[in-house]
Amino acid sequence: MAATFEFGAVVGQPETDSAAVSVLKKGGNAVDAVVTAALLSGVVSPQSSGIGGFGGFLTVCIDGEVSCIDFNTVAPQAAHPKMFQVTRSDGRFGSQVRDYANELGYQAISVPGVLAGMDLALEKFGRISLADALKPSIAACEKGFRVSANLATAVAECEARMRQFPETAKLFLTNDAVPKSGDRGKNPNLGKLLTLIAEKGAREFYEGRTADRMVKHIEENGGILSKDDLASYQARVVEPIHSICMEYDVYSPPLCSAGVSLVQMCALADEAGLDVFERDAPKLAHGMIEIIRASWMDRYRHFGDPQKIKVPMDTLMSDIHLGATAREIHKYVEEGTRGQALLRPLYTGGTTHISAVDVQRNMASLTLTHGPSFGSCVTIPRTGLVMNAGMSRFDPGSGLKNSVSGGKAPITNMCPAVILREGQSFMSIGASGGTRIPSSMFQVLARRLVLEEDTEWSISAPRVHSEGNEWVRVEEEFGEAAPAYLKSIGYDLNKKGSAAANVRLIEVTEDGLLAAYDPRMKAKEKGY
Repeated sequence: MAATFEFGAVVGQPETDSAAVSVLKKGGNAVDAVVTAALLSGVVSPQSSGIGGFGGFLTVCIDGEVSCIDFNTVAPQAAHPKMFQVTRSDGRFGSQVRDYANELGYQAISVPGVLAGMDLALEKFGRISLADALKPSIAACEKGFRVSANLATAVAECEARMRQFPETAKLFLTNDAVPKSGDRGKNPNLGKLLTLIAEKGAREFYEGRTADRMVKHIEENGGILSKDDLASYQARVVEPIHSICMEYDVYSPPLCSAGVSLVQMCALADEAGLDVFERDAPKLAHGMIEIIRASWMDRYRHFGDPQKIKVPMDTLMSDIHLGATAREIHKYVEEGTRGQALLRPLYTGGTTHISAVDVQRNMASLTLTHGPSFGSCVTIPRTGLVMNAGMSRFDPGSGLKNSVSGGKAPITNMCPAVILREGQSFMSIGASGGTRIPSSMFQVLARRLVLEEDTEWSISAPRVHSEGNEWVRVEEEFGEAAPAYLKSIGYDLNKKGSAAANVRLIEVTEDGLLAAYDPRMKAKEKGY
């Protein structure tokens, strides 16, 4: 169930929300809260993120002004399009690599952007120092923390991978066995590293002895991350992507996030008249699927690092393109026909999201990731530092928009968003869950903004998922009619995997801040 708070609220990781609310109570703002929670998450939920993580995106609304920070990873300069041997490919995304080398081990490691992003967020928009934001993380490393059910499950699922890397196995296994929920976890070596960063600043991580230690271990084991790659990395303040959905302004980060996809979907829901099918569950499911698929089609065909390739953003976000696509979608749904299809990407995810709103109604929406769960599964000796698998977010085949290239940023699924109404803060929203992130966020927003359903139902209502292909996933709660109808018009029902990402949101209401965890997470909202 959602909860309403008067002054401030945080929804992110149940294990870290209390620390973030404490920051708000002491006078910190929404950005201070999400950064503190994100850094602590890297200690107590290391399967999802950490300062060795490849990066993410932050969207903020501070004093009515919306901005974004891009701390996405980039490939090492030595990376090239043919560095991975593809064993299976659909010719677009979805390629698999021999020995999973782009997601497991030393060649999977790209430049870690998380710490630079958190440092820049505090510098530009926060009130507290990086050293203050790190205090809960250092305490958890040194004094220990309760192993959550999610962490215990993640270790169990990744045990075989971890055992290929002795430092990682030693860090996460208890007496050479998978830990149980409720056990005590510690990471004293990471605590020492975080203390050093608190004293010397984030550039220690990118240019100091910590960088030397990282690079030495990675290069000795066949990786390509260099000292120059680390030293040259910079997080960036960027302009958000924006669209109008009904009377709401939707903001999310630009490429290489999935923000473009999210705002396209919201605009298409408005333009395609999704509300016409509100009381017809099969057609509503069909309409949502066609909107999701249309956005994926643009992603497949056009998306890559805009600093490296030409992406026709003006066309993709134009009224002409969106209007024509919306009319096509409406026609498909009215006639009961299926749109064109492409094949699916093979992405997994180890991601977290945190939303916060403070007493001044500043909003922060932050998503960050390792890539796959526990990233590359590489731990740097004597640091407790788990490294990312950012190279898994490129297409390992050559000649494609998202192919590997030195210094290039990969396309991701993260799209933290803020929503304004009449220029005032309305909602901070985001999700974790790989390729399902933009589709789940879209469906929550479509129900809330377009269909005008209440917030609790919008976040808990059954969802569908597709990725520009012939298959769809439909949650059981949709009932029997919707899946049967979708099958009758040519869709393959895929019952493997989930249709939903885990969404978190905070809505500004007349009564206060309505904070809501996705009920699929079974978590309790915190605020004051």
